[in-house]
Amino acid sequence: MKHSIIVVLTSILLLVGCESNTRSELVSITLSSCVDGDTARFESLGRVRFLYIDTPEVHPIEEPLGKEAADFTCEMLKNADAIYIEYDGERLDQYDRVLGWIWVDDLLLQEELTKAGYVDYFYEYNQPKYRDRIQRAYQEAKKNRVGLFR
Repeated sequence: MKHSIIVVLTSILLLVGCESNTRSELVSITLSSCVDGDTARFESLGRVRFLYIDTPEVHPIEEPLGKEAADFTCEMLKNADAIYIEYDGERLDQYDRVLGWIWVDDLLLQEELTKAGYVDYFYEYNQPKYRDRIQRAYQEAKKNRVGLFR
């Protein structure tokens, strides 16, 4: 009985520890302005490029669904109660933009954009943490014929 209580307490402490470690990876950020479907500006960070995904461009030339992807991203960010960035490997790209996974409330923005069919290309700076998750969302978008797959 004593051994069981110790095992249960140890398990609880490990879970609490894991929870706090996971939360500490997320850094709260505040939106400054929207740029396009896969980029935004945040206070104290500047321009942030969303890891792994590429959406159609808005400028210099507007590609098909570029405006829709930008509007989707902007709406999610502007309507969020909380926005977080999670770093994964390289922190800057070749243009000195910050790289990160963007969490809008408890949703992964890259996954939501992909599910909606606004992702047309993937890039990798290492082995991205949420690669499989995004790939499943991509297959779902194709299956559901949304966005670029209409």
